[in-house]
Amino acid sequence: MREDETSSEFKIKDAASYNSLTAEFDRFAQRLSLAFAEHLVRLANLKSSDWVLDVGTGTGIVALLAARRIGSAGKVIGVDLSDGMLFAAKSKAVQDGLENRIQFCRLDAEALALRDASFDVVLSLFALLHFPNPLVALMEMFRVLRPGGRLVLAVGSSPSLLSSAGLAEGLRHMQRRFAVRQGKLLIGPHSLDDFVTQRISGSKEAEEAPIARESKNRSHKIPQLIRQAQFTNFRRRWCGTEAFFETPEEFWEIQRTFSSIARKRLSGISPEKIEELRQEFLENCREVQSRGGRLVYPFGALFAVAQRPRT
Repeated sequence: MREDETSSEFKIKDAASYNSLTAEFDRFAQRLSLAFAEHLVRLANLKSSDWVLDVGTGTGIVALLAARRIGSAGKVIGVDLSDGMLFAAKSKAVQDGLENRIQFCRLDAEALALRDASFDVVLSLFALLHFPNPLVALMEMFRVLRPGGRLVLAVGSSPSLLSSAGLAEGLRHMQRRFAVRQGKLLIGPHSLDDFVTQRISGSKEAEEAPIARESKNRSHKIPQLIRQAQFTNFRRRWCGTEAFFETPEEFWEIQRTFSSIARKRLSGISPEKIEELRQEFLENCREVQSRGGRLVYPFGALFAVAQRPRT
């Protein structure tokens, strides 16, 4: 199979893996990602007449926020490859009375069927790691931006190790590892990833795009790719937080929804086997809680702001 065919197959399967979990994705995105989406839109400094493209729109959390900020002369277009996500996004736009300002389309981020220089702003929240060829996707974002147009994206990432945020996060990481060894902490998404990987065979190459597997180098790789795509006036900032879950059931659901490894491996087995593994994982969680332990899902994002040169 040619490389482009392999890439296309990966993207289609990755998008389809969300279709049965769209409701769960939207619920957890509203709980965990809303603050990140709001920050992303604030960084874009949208004007009333802006034409905005949201790449990897999912259930439309960013696109809907942007649509509320622009005026009648502006327009928001959200693109994704997941039919389930797009259906949910369109339904929310109608429910919120924003269907005249926003449009959702099934498009490939690495081959946008959109005119050159047709947008003032391109936004993207947590989507870049799903693209087999992120540089190609960034070049497409560059192409559809007007000269002087703004790119604002966020990518799941740890902070740079030498930054103040990186040093603080490194200390928290050591504290978490100590608590895990004591049996008093489970960390998402790794706890379910490890659990599922031990019980269901699979290939990370088929489950994650290459850049998603480069977790240690991501805070350096993303800025490098943005500059390679010819963007200028680059700025960056890292934001992170953590969510604690009271019930093992929710802890299972969020990891199954957000983790590419867990989501895809579990989708390949029978409902009966899924329930068997789920009960085993829930019991592991209860044992940790019985020792006074906690269930935590840390998450952070590298926010990047850049511009297509005016000339």
